[in-house]
Amino acid sequence: MQRNGPAASSRQQHYGRESLILSESRWLRFGAFCAFYFAQGVPIGLLSVAIPAWLAQEGATVGDLARFAAIVSAPWGFKLIAGPFMDRFKFLPMGFRRPWVMGAQGGLVVSFLALAAMGDMDPEFLLPFMAMGFVINAFSATQDVAVDGMAIDILPEGERGRANAFMAAGQVAGFSAYGALCGTLLPLVGLPVTALVCAVTVAAIFVLVAVVRERPGERRLPWTPGEAAARGEVAELGIVDIFRDLVRVLFLPMSLLLIAVEFLNRVRDGIAVAVLPKFAVDEIGVTAAEYSQFISLLGLIAAVVGVLLGPLIDRQGAKRFLMLSLVVSAMCHVAAGLLTEFWQDMVFIVVLYLVGAVASQLIFVAIIALFMNLCWTAVAATQFSVYMALANVSRTVGGLLFAPVADELSYSQDFLIMGGLLGLAALSLVFFDQASHTRRLGRLMAPSRVSSGVRA
Repeated sequence: MQRNGPAASSRQQHYGRESLILSESRWLRFGAFCAFYFAQGVPIGLLSVAIPAWLAQEGATVGDLARFAAIVSAPWGFKLIAGPFMDRFKFLPMGFRRPWVMGAQGGLVVSFLALAAMGDMDPEFLLPFMAMGFVINAFSATQDVAVDGMAIDILPEGERGRANAFMAAGQVAGFSAYGALCGTLLPLVGLPVTALVCAVTVAAIFVLVAVVRERPGERRLPWTPGEAAARGEVAELGIVDIFRDLVRVLFLPMSLLLIAVEFLNRVRDGIAVAVLPKFAVDEIGVTAAEYSQFISLLGLIAAVVGVLLGPLIDRQGAKRFLMLSLVVSAMCHVAAGLLTEFWQDMVFIVVLYLVGAVASQLIFVAIIALFMNLCWTAVAATQFSVYMALANVSRTVGGLLFAPVADELSYSQDFLIMGGLLGLAALSLVFFDQASHTRRLGRLMAPSRVSSGVRA
């Protein structure tokens, strides 16, 4: 229904003068989501790059690293707990998802400050630091759910490939920059100063969250003027209704298939986060700081490639890019496992790491785009958070399953196992059919519209 009259005209003129509205500017959307994902990359750089490399240098075994990574990353597997609350509880005057983004990012700042207050890390007594790493990732994972829900809500479908390239680039830039920075700072100034640097960075991005708005007319802060934007898809569903609709859409065939593909890919990640730093220290002979800097540089290169290829993902299809990237990554791992005589050849190692990093980035971009396309708007935050939670549970499962046997396997066997997982994921993807899912989703949505009084 159109609104006419002086009041509506006045509102339209007022909204036209507003700035920093995500729904009104494509490049603001790309830039803001990139920054939000950068904030998520900061704890990844510290907890998944810098600290494991430092522990490897201090003599930790591959099994120790696998256990550390599994426990610290576990909150990423519990993101599904946050999704239903975001779909059910909202403060619409400030936007559909933004209040949750602000709350989670504020908690992330506070948790970094708490980590700094704990003092320097003792490699012989890691439990308190693992617990605080768990808390940091809990806030980071919650922010991730909120940002993903905001992206699904705000981004037109035709922008999702490019937007996900920018978002992935932001996260990679975050963990690359802070993997290198934290890897350098840890041995020089210790954990407290390193954690303070992370806290200041995330606090700066919190300011951006506070000044942008999702749609015209909304409040920036709870006490500032504004009102909820008119929307047709924000009907208040109960928790039971949300879970009912969630189960219906999650168990569609293509949904289950893509979950299986991502499971195989993320189990590989759970193994790689333990193997790669220890391999670099033992076999290549680099220091923890050098490894962190090298991985960070590769991540930045991969992020740039991902952004450049983002438009092609929209035009050529995310499935095609995902398939190619899985196959290339599998080949890199198999080559590393079989060609052991080249492990001291730095050109060989650098090429494998670089190609593998680019392939991993494209896997990340493409599979997120596919998961977004599977989502049902009514339960989008919950559905997407479940997908991402299951992906991260898979990484934790990979680490936990690998830890008991890690010290019994050779590095060659490690690489072959990872290559086999990626190859099986690529083979499974052959059966993925987006059009089939869209048809099934349409049949699910039709009864919902009728029951809610909305005409299809």
